[in-house]
Amino acid sequence: MQIVSKSQLKQRIDSKQDMLLIDVLPEDSFKQHSIPGSINIPFKDNVNFVQKVEQRMASKNQSIVVYCANSQCTLSKQAAQKLENSGFTNVQAFEEGVEGWFGKSISWAA
Repeated sequence: MQIVSKSQLKQRIDSKQDMLLIDVLPEDSFKQHSIPGSINIPFKDNVNFVQKVEQRMASKNQSIVVYCANSQCTLSKQAAQKLENSGFTNVQAFEEGVEGWFGKSISWAA
């Protein structure tokens, strides 16, 4: 699994690079705060995570970037590892997550 920085991710989004940007947090969190252009496929307790990603992909070689809440959140790393173990070849994690993207600590509603 490779790590992508905020500046790298911003450049890829700005240049409209072909990639699937996936927020792996629960749907409620995604609705509150998400990186523009991302889709939501929750990872935790989702036995169909890989299948849902596959449904959005042209091929397992397409670029995927996964993210979660912040650098303390491990869901993006877990999701990236699961995708790699399932044969996806171009998976990256944006470890800074939503908080890193917006540059501030976010209050998540319960």
